Amino acid sequence: QAIKASVVRQITEAKTLLSRSDDNSEALALIIDGKSLAYALEDDVKNLFLELAIGCASVICCRSSPKQKALVTRLVKMRPGSTTLAIGDGANDVGMLQEADIGIGISGVEGMQAVMSSDIAIAQFRYLERLLLICYFFYKNITFGFTLFFYEMYTSFSGQAAYND
Repeated sequence: QAIKASVVRQITEAKTLLSRSDDNSEALALIIDGKSLAYALEDDVKNLFLELAIGCASVICCRSSPKQKALVTRLVKMRPGSTTLAIGDGANDVGMLQEADIGIGISGVEGMQAVMSSDIAIAQFRYLERLLLICYFFYKNITFGFTLFFYEMYTSFSGQAAYND
């Protein structure tokens, strides 16, 4: 109970610090270990933890179990309007990859379990930037093309400009 109270106190203090920093140039990071994360994911604390995590620029959960990784992903995914992307390279990341909306598996030393349970597989971490860039343009162009197509159907293919140049 004392540890849980300490975790709740630290989360509350961090939220206060986050609300005081009106300057958006100050990026805050949250680092939490597996033992503290177990208390932060309890039913009465998890919404407080989620508010803090969303306010931070980066959240690092270290020394966490596969179940905790999946629970954090599920917690973020429950937030309305959020899309989760998980990146994993080993068997301990399988639950997180399956829970996320988009799972990226990296093949490597730890085996192929993450690759087999992911939506997208890459060979090395360095290919991630290229993957995100290509997927962004691919989906952006499909969305743009369908928008134009449906607009042209609406205007009976009259040649009316859908966008101002």
